[in-house]
Amino acid sequence: MIDYLPGTVLKFSETAANDCYSVIAPLFAVTKGLTLSQVCDMTGLKPTTIQNWVRRGWVKNPENKKYGEQQVIRIILLNTMCSSMELQQIEFLLEYINGEVADTSDDILPDRELYNVLCRIVINSEKIPAENDELLDELILDAIHGVELKEAESEKKLKTALRAMALAIVAGRIKKLALNAYSSLL
Repeated sequence: MIDYLPGTVLKFSETAANDCYSVIAPLFAVTKGLTLSQVCDMTGLKPTTIQNWVRRGWVKNPENKKYGEQQVIRIILLNTMCSSMELQQIEFLLEYINGEVADTSDDILPDRELYNVLCRIVINSEKIPAENDELLDELILDAIHGVELKEAESEKKLKTALRAMALAIVAGRIKKLALNAYSSLL
């Protein structure tokens, strides 16, 4: 069972299962962005980690020391997979889908929608055995059903990248369970 929204320390609620971003969106409706400490509180990340991701160009620079919606979602996306994939691999996947971080005009799927799609896949992946590729393909197709893509060939790229991303998130969850089991032995 998922306890927290992927990539955050925010409690998961079944009511947000189809739109996980809806839990985060209200924060931007009442503010002009989040401070570094607020983003750290939301994600459980250290400030130096986020600042390093900004320095490397994986996240846009904050404006007036505030992280906007696009920056926070990018941080959350990176955080969802970083326990089981190399950051360079994660960034490759994000660029594979959406090109340059600063240019949203070439995005196959905006980061906010990408986050929702990934969450739907991960939430539903708990219902299937890890080795069942056909069911994972069905989950991916269900998750992107109704999503408008700019180009027809984008769907194949998106499905391939989503498979890698979803498996990384599930692997991270399994790794955490294994470490918890190990810790209980000590």
